This record gives sequence, C-alpha cells and structure tokens, in this order.
Amino acid sequence: MFCPKCGTQIPENDHYCPTCGEPVLGKTNVPDETDHTAMFEEEDIRRTNILSALCYLSFLFVILGLLIEPNSKFLRYHINQSIILYIFGILCGLVAIIPFLGWIAAVIGSVACVVFMVMGIVRAFKGQAKDLPIIGKYMIVHYD
Repeated sequence: MFCPKCGTQIPENDHYCPTCGEPVLGKTNVPDETDHTAMFEEEDIRRTNILSALCYLSFLFVILGLLIEPNSKFLRYHINQSIILYIFGILCGLVAIIPFLGWIAAVIGSVACVVFMVMGIVRAFKGQAKDLPIIGKYMIVHYD
C-alpha cells in the first residue's frame, strides 16, 4: 500500500506515512497505468466493442475494422494490441526452430498467446482498454 500524498510505500499495520507523516485512514493502491479505458468515449466503445474483440481472432477483422471504423480510437487501440499479439505469435513460431530449449519456449509462448488472446477478447467485449501483460505496452498503430 502507498501514501496518497507522497506515494511512499506504507508498512501493512502503520496508520501514518513514514516519510511525510500523513495519516492514512484507508490505504490506497498505486493507480493502474495499463488501463487506458478513460481515454475513450463511451459511444465509441459501445459502437466498436464487438469488432474490437473480433480483431483478436483473425487479421481479416483488423483490416475490416480499419475499413469500417477508421476513426474509432477504441477499435484502433485493440487493433494495436492484436497486431502486437500476432507478432508475438510469429516470434514464438520462429523460436521453435531451435531444438529443445526453443521448443519449450515456443510451447510456453504459444500458451501465453492463447491466454492473451482470450484476455483481449474479454476486455474488448467489456469495453475495457487494458494493455495485455508483458507485450501490451508497445505501439504500432496509434490510437490517441
């Protein structure tokens, strides 16, 4: 837990910040920097959430999304996430060329790919714009 005033980490049972002395009644967590949902308009999210989710299933939906809704920031966010995921999947396939360790890494990466894809689909359907773990911080398609 962290102090709401100065951001210093507060030990579990303390009621005051050890740095600034601020009383901490309800301890607070650090804000989630991977959640970009507030950047997008509700109407944009409502209009494009299904197409955004479909982008994780096939690259054809990415192209279709760019043709149908080229100005949707929410859709472009999920298009970016899905393209990063496709690149990650390709890299996992390339690593499989390396015997033994490459095979193991490729299997682990492929499982992660499927898990990330499901996460992306669920988040898009829910109208959320949260970065995928590990790979989601990269940007290829600008959405802002």
